[in-house]
Amino acid sequence: MTSGSGSTLRPAGLLERFHITRQLLGFDSCVICAAKYSSKLRLSPPILYPALGNVIHAHGALGVRLRLGHAEGPAFVRLGQVDLDRAVHYISEDIALETVLEAQFEEQFDTASDQPLWRLIVLPDNTVVFAYHHGIGDGMSGISFHKALLSALSTLTATPNHPPAHLISVPASAELSPAIENVTRLSPSWGRIFWEVCGLFTPTSWSRGSSAWTGRSIPHNFTSKTNVKLIYFEPEAVAEFIGICRRHHATLTSAFFTLSHSVLSRIILPSESKTISSYIPISLRGIVGTSPDVFCDHVTGYHFYPPIQPDFSWADASGLASELRSQIRILPQGKARDEETGGLECSNLGRVDLGNDMTRGDWSITRVIFAPCSVVVGSALKVNMAGDPLGGLTVSVTWSDDAVERSLVESFVVQLQDRFNVVIENDNN
Repeated sequence: MTSGSGSTLRPAGLLERFHITRQLLGFDSCVICAAKYSSKLRLSPPILYPALGNVIHAHGALGVRLRLGHAEGPAFVRLGQVDLDRAVHYISEDIALETVLEAQFEEQFDTASDQPLWRLIVLPDNTVVFAYHHGIGDGMSGISFHKALLSALSTLTATPNHPPAHLISVPASAELSPAIENVTRLSPSWGRIFWEVCGLFTPTSWSRGSSAWTGRSIPHNFTSKTNVKLIYFEPEAVAEFIGICRRHHATLTSAFFTLSHSVLSRIILPSESKTISSYIPISLRGIVGTSPDVFCDHVTGYHFYPPIQPDFSWADASGLASELRSQIRILPQGKARDEETGGLECSNLGRVDLGNDMTRGDWSITRVIFAPCSVVVGSALKVNMAGDPLGGLTVSVTWSDDAVERSLVESFVVQLQDRFNVVIENDNN
């Protein structure tokens, strides 16, 4: 083992401990960020392994395991080496990507082993599925991985007939990004403390969430299966939709949430609920100065209760965009992301911008997919967006059958695609 193997890099931070505990309880399994790589070459071990070695050397989070069971709490420990033959899995059959993602969500990490907190699944069409423990990274961390892998593939000389080294030493100089509480203030304001204390004594019927739709109650014998539906929007349609958003002073995030909210409202009506408990994750990287190209868990979110509204409105989309901007201005005076009971969650990793240097050579990325686990806690229905370098948009819809009926989600997916096109057509008319 290399020098420094087994040494503690740092204790797990507040948000990281939250995700570690959730995973140990079976409430969460992993975050997935997949990308389809385009090249004349196949991502065989002789090509992939050397590139992965470079990525592991560049990102300390890929060379750690958890230390559990100590009085001082969980911590990240440096591995001596990573065995790529155990971390990388090849699928030779032609299997639907949705099926592959669902299988990964059911596979828990063995945090007591000497294996890293990530794994790769490589499909015949050069799609690379990167599944990782939420404790080492947020959604943007998955994008960081694929950008680093593409850069390594583009700069290394391919030797497809040369046996690859499968044991990658983790450098003793490997480091982790600081925990969220070390880069921003998480102390709650006196006003927040007051309202939280009041909430302990006021009747449930007085709370904002009492009349909100949150999906079905999760049973004690809950399922561990996360279901996935994928929707792809072509670059031309996405560009047109974003142009319309700008004319209406909205953003892709605010407009797509408003569209999703209106579709879900249509489906659940008639309903005793008056609002939909909703959540939009917000990255703190730009606020606290964290690079977009590193692994970290620097995210918070905006939790709100929009009234059930079956009709899409640009005024609502514009108003939400303004509200999200105001939330960003007051951050990070709030809190790290928690998992309040939600009905609808809409996240947007943005368009993956590789830059000119990373689109040269034999390799490129043509599609990106982001999908978080959706089992017990959090929102019943999650809508997750990721834009690819070509301008297309892939939306993954994730849910648990315990929280939402499959028929509801299938109707939601069909209507979401239809309403997306209708919004564009109505604006053109």
